[in-house]
Amino acid sequence: MDILIDVVNLIFAFVGIYFTFLFMMIYFANKNRLFHRPKTSKLHTVSIVIPAHNEEDSIKETIESAKNLIYPKKEIIVVDDGSNDRTFEIASKFKGIRVLRKKRGGKASALNFGINHANGEIVGCMDSDSFPEKNALLKCMPFFEKNVASVTTSVFVKDPKGLLERLQEIEYIMVAWSRKLFEYLDAIYVTPGPLSLYRKDVLKKVGGFDEKNLTEDIEIAWRLIKYNYKIKMALDVKVYTKVPKTLKKWWRQRLRWNIGGMQTTFKYFNLFMKKEFGNIGTFLLPLFSISYFLSMIGILFIFYSTYNGIRFWIGSYVFGFNPIGPLLLYLVPDIFVMLVMISLVLTVFYIRLNFKTMKNVIEVPKKIRDILIFVFVYMCIFPFNLIHSTIRFLVRKYEW
Repeated sequence: MDILIDVVNLIFAFVGIYFTFLFMMIYFANKNRLFHRPKTSKLHTVSIVIPAHNEEDSIKETIESAKNLIYPKKEIIVVDDGSNDRTFEIASKFKGIRVLRKKRGGKASALNFGINHANGEIVGCMDSDSFPEKNALLKCMPFFEKNVASVTTSVFVKDPKGLLERLQEIEYIMVAWSRKLFEYLDAIYVTPGPLSLYRKDVLKKVGGFDEKNLTEDIEIAWRLIKYNYKIKMALDVKVYTKVPKTLKKWWRQRLRWNIGGMQTTFKYFNLFMKKEFGNIGTFLLPLFSISYFLSMIGILFIFYSTYNGIRFWIGSYVFGFNPIGPLLLYLVPDIFVMLVMISLVLTVFYIRLNFKTMKNVIEVPKKIRDILIFVFVYMCIFPFNLIHSTIRFLVRKYEW
């Protein structure tokens, strides 16, 4: 068993170091064009579609944010997806927008309904608790070059206050930077709901959003790549979104994200290592599969190591030994200690590169305490949520 643990530790270290190096190399190869914006004189007509279900607390501010978008050719469509609160009433008070009502069918269903009523060449899908900066559309539109089907944005946490919100703030900043790096691999794996833009004709051509998938914004991105369309990202376009304030709500959100990711992975798994379908088969599927496998194996070994550790400490006290003494042996430099140190240094360097870039877009966190909690505590919660998500996925307990 000890040999197996050593092998798994080596694999963990190698994979972590490899992908960290990979993305740092992508960064250095493209750092001078992270904020490059193509030149174009064409302004497509845009329809902003806002799906809403029981969003009376945020729909007013969201609509105001959409109306404040500086763009000469836009329409705003709010789709009330079977709300039983005042969402429809509040939205209907606004002039100059269209408010549609339908039976409850889920977010993807509401998006498809709104798209079918949209007049614009470009459809902007915007969550009902999201708030883009005023020039977001103007900044995004130049990216719609030939064969570009979607343009996405940087999503940040709106008014982070408590510790959990500040940790998500760090996460969102790191994810935005990383997603831009994925663009250079033609592998942006999600077009986030807070604000992503699509060519309407392409959306209809590929069949619209998958109404059975819990994360329609992941699935549609994979489908666009499958059909060899490109997805671009406007890194300097800021969209703010509300995030869970309690661990319970955060846990539930991540369950949905994980289950939706699993649905998407299994849906496209038949494309594994097939080059003709873009980087789904040759990069995204291997990446997601390896990440999932290592996360599951890793947490099993955490349980095993914890169990052995407890036995060791209890046994030491029972037989009168000092349990701390033998632990000093682990301070002797060996391959595992070296790899852990290398991984730690690379992680710190990776975060530094991320913040160095993103400070040109948004004020980055400066509290060292929050960053340490993010690395050593917050990120360690994810595998446990993944196990819970896997159980729900296997028993087919899918819910929003």
